[in-house]
Amino acid sequence: MFNLEEAIKKIKRKYRIIGREEELKNILNAALSNKHVLLEGPVGIGKTTLAAAVANFLGRKIYRVDGDERYTEHKLTGWFDPPIVLSKGYSWKSFIPGPLTQAMIEGGVLFINELNRMPEGTQNVLLPAMDEKQIIIPKIGVIKAKEGFLVIATQNPQEYVGTSRLSEALRDRFVWIGLSYQSEEEEIDIVRKETGFEDRKVLTLAVKIMRKTRVHPEFRHGASIRGAVDFVELVKNRRNPDLNPELIVNLAVSAMYTKVALIGKTEKKLSEIIKEIVYSVLKELNWGSNPFTPKNENWGVNSNKLKQGQNIVENRKKQGVSFRERNTKIIEAVKEAIEKPGFIEKLSDDEVLNLVLKAEKEGYEWPVIKIYSLLSERALDAVTKRKIEDLIIKMVLEIAHRIAGKRIRRVRKERSEFVPGLEEIDEDLTFENLIGKKVIDYQDIVCMQKIPRKVGVAVMLDTSNSMQREKIVLTAIAAATLLIKFKDDYCSVISFKDKPEVVKSVFEQEELTEVIRKILNLKTGGLTNIETALKKGLDELDEANIRADISEKLGILITDGWVTRGEDPRHVAKKFDKLNVVQVGIGGGRKESVDLCKDLSKATNGNYTFLDNFNELPYKVAEII
Repeated sequence: MFNLEEAIKKIKRKYRIIGREEELKNILNAALSNKHVLLEGPVGIGKTTLAAAVANFLGRKIYRVDGDERYTEHKLTGWFDPPIVLSKGYSWKSFIPGPLTQAMIEGGVLFINELNRMPEGTQNVLLPAMDEKQIIIPKIGVIKAKEGFLVIATQNPQEYVGTSRLSEALRDRFVWIGLSYQSEEEEIDIVRKETGFEDRKVLTLAVKIMRKTRVHPEFRHGASIRGAVDFVELVKNRRNPDLNPELIVNLAVSAMYTKVALIGKTEKKLSEIIKEIVYSVLKELNWGSNPFTPKNENWGVNSNKLKQGQNIVENRKKQGVSFRERNTKIIEAVKEAIEKPGFIEKLSDDEVLNLVLKAEKEGYEWPVIKIYSLLSERALDAVTKRKIEDLIIKMVLEIAHRIAGKRIRRVRKERSEFVPGLEEIDEDLTFENLIGKKVIDYQDIVCMQKIPRKVGVAVMLDTSNSMQREKIVLTAIAAATLLIKFKDDYCSVISFKDKPEVVKSVFEQEELTEVIRKILNLKTGGLTNIETALKKGLDELDEANIRADISEKLGILITDGWVTRGEDPRHVAKKFDKLNVVQVGIGGGRKESVDLCKDLSKATNGNYTFLDNFNELPYKVAEII
């Protein structure tokens, strides 16, 4: 009889894995049940190590793929070698199997690192392989998976740059296992194992610095275990009488600088923030002028005391209220904050932050957004405001990723030299190149390559009149949805009242989080000039056309249609290749606002959508494309 506990011990011992007993049990149990596994967690927490250890333990051959937005379907399944095709036709002899096909034929493990960086079309190739255990290779036929075939994939959280949301169909084929950072003690042991360095003081210092970067309010994400490992390696080679706190700080900056990312623009430099963290840890550990002769020799973490402390915390949890009771209390507090006039104003900044954090932890997205909207006119201290704002931005991104999906892109065909994955051969030109030659050369082969057509997109947001409170958050979600949908194109975001303001220019490579932050902080209310907004949108698209030769100038106007300043905008609308209009409510209660919005869309055969419920805005902008 298979003993799961003994198997985990063997895996940990053989592959020198520290901690992660429960995660390993879950992965191995899923694999033994023939379930495909999706591991999700931050960068550098050992997802790849765990996946490889389990696959090797099962004795199955591993075929590894690293997710990339340029990773095509043919690279995953396989392609035909043109020179062999020309001599022997389309057959197994001319087919080069890709990692998916190899794993299926061998009954092995297809390991996909960072699955959510792959294009959706490539991801979809996995569906029949995972569900029906077979795929169809054009011109060859059906490939059936041998027993033992399994897909183990990893992905970073959606808020990481370069990731996209997996389709619901693909997620449904996996069992999900989440991984988070390990305990301080385990991370110290990991750094010791990776560096071979035994000085407890230095190991603890490295790990404490690294862990503080993860909770710093100005960091989008902190350092992985690699930051602590690099720091210890640098210290190990400089351990001499001159190793003073100043040098320790400099080495820490070198080790951590590339491992962290700022949330956005800040008054401080990245290196300065890291230095502050290091000095705070040195002070916390009571280090003297020489870090290897601390004033207090007993400052190191005692594993027995740590376990005692953990036991105390667990006992307190057991003696406290149940999850259901805590959940109910949070629901009541959130409901009271939203519905009871003046309730939110009576709370201190810390109480507001605590309420928002708890509500978010329980998954109450829209109530948290409602609470945030009630704080719009309240003066919060800068730190609290930033923390709540960061939480809202995270929610906006998560909601936008769920809504956006992928846009079907038009393509143009272009002749190119042969590269693996290009199967469509221009036979006339290829045979012309081969006339009189005895040997076929790859350079003689002419292929037809599909090139996605890029468009220029100007998103114009009306922030005048009634754009207040939670409506600005919904507008941010709508804008984020469009930016995700058009992430491979040239997209500009413009807000407007009586004058337009460029939130994101068409070629600006700004983090999506910062674009959302700008929208959340827009000043709303005032007069409305749609004409100047459309002109500014065209200016942005003309710039894109000059520099990038776009195939289409697309405008998306979100407004209530109530013009209170400027000229009639109809004459400008005609200059777009297509102008889609989403009307949110009837501006000023006047029928002419509806007529105007319809005329603006008709001018270019664009889509017109009317919304009387503002909550539908993010969903509708995703549908009109």
